[in-house]
Amino acid sequence: MTTTIFKWRRALSREGVASTNLYFSQLQESSYYLKQSIRPYYIALISNPTAINEFSLATSTFDMSSAVWLVIFIYKENDSDYCHNPSGNIFHLKFNTEMMVRCGTENIVREWYSIDTNQIEINDVATWSLEGGITKIVPDFLYKRRCNLRGLIMRAVVVKGSQFAIKKKNGEIDGIFGRILTALCETLNFRFKIVSEVEEYGEWNPEEKTWSGGIAELYNGRADIFISDFIISKKTLNDVDFTLPLLTFRHILVIREPENLVIQWSSHFSTFTCSVWFSMFGILIFSSIFLVLLKIKYGTGHKIGYLLIDNLLEIWGIFCQQGLVGISHKFSLRIAYFSIFLLVFVFWAAYSAALISILTSINYILPFNSLEGFVEDGTYHLIPTHGTAFFDKFANSKDPVAEKVLKLTLTNEKLPITELEGFKRVR
Repeated sequence: MTTTIFKWRRALSREGVASTNLYFSQLQESSYYLKQSIRPYYIALISNPTAINEFSLATSTFDMSSAVWLVIFIYKENDSDYCHNPSGNIFHLKFNTEMMVRCGTENIVREWYSIDTNQIEINDVATWSLEGGITKIVPDFLYKRRCNLRGLIMRAVVVKGSQFAIKKKNGEIDGIFGRILTALCETLNFRFKIVSEVEEYGEWNPEEKTWSGGIAELYNGRADIFISDFIISKKTLNDVDFTLPLLTFRHILVIREPENLVIQWSSHFSTFTCSVWFSMFGILIFSSIFLVLLKIKYGTGHKIGYLLIDNLLEIWGIFCQQGLVGISHKFSLRIAYFSIFLLVFVFWAAYSAALISILTSINYILPFNSLEGFVEDGTYHLIPTHGTAFFDKFANSKDPVAEKVLKLTLTNEKLPITELEGFKRVR
């Protein structure tokens, strides 16, 4: 056995693969490296029933889905045929365990995994020979092969008051997550049974080293699935598994409406865009110059400078709804003045409508627009939903701003259980 392991290590070294050898009793110690490098590969050699028992004991405290396994059974005479007929799930396999098994000198490689933790599922996946190497006989995608849960009943837990997973009187789940889960049940051939309704999602207690809420049900093995929306944090990601994100939201800070409303003077100029204002004044200047040219054409005793000033004052008077004195009898000049009157009338009608719309809309002046501003203001209190990652985000953070925010947060006993209750308090 020692010679065989040495040859394999030398072969792996030639391929540039770092390797080491250890006893089954040292398996738990090797878990230190799981988060230090890429997903590791383990090759387990089992030659007798004693090795089976040792490997079973070692895997009882090891996450079998955290690594990829190749288990080789080396037969001797009168040995039990556990490789072909495993009794129970003594290797503590999971549904997502990736374990390849070869029995003796057979050229068939099989995959082992477990659905209900009490029985091992076995599928042929490849042939392995010296001449042809490894030849796959099944699809590459893992869950294309494992698409039937064989009527498994999952223990489910839900949060009271959640809008994403609503428990009905008949025990079924409504809401977007309920409908998704129902479709998965039909596709993957499994069912679920609600075993618990909790008040909160769950938060970590660093002093007692325990979880609360629905996460505690998962972490302690009392439930298999938690049907609800979650915020993924570093701590929860280490202790429970998550699905791929179905919905993504931004974190928002909702504050009470300020009681004092402010009307800014700049609102009078917000009725039109800058381009409209520039166009309007450009037209007025052009109109003044055009009137000067018309008056010069029909003859006048005034100088051009005086004419330009007079026309600007006349147009400004039109803007101020003033009449004209001594208007010319020339028809073309009358048409020009009438056009300016009409333009100003349309302008004031549009301006009045836009100004009323702006002044009657509510414009709140927010006291702050960031967490830093929230801390500096100091007159507001933060009420995150009880038992969620929102509270843990500040309670277990080393960030100086988060520590200051925590001081402005209500105590655990005063925090709302649901988002709706929190909105009612803010309002």
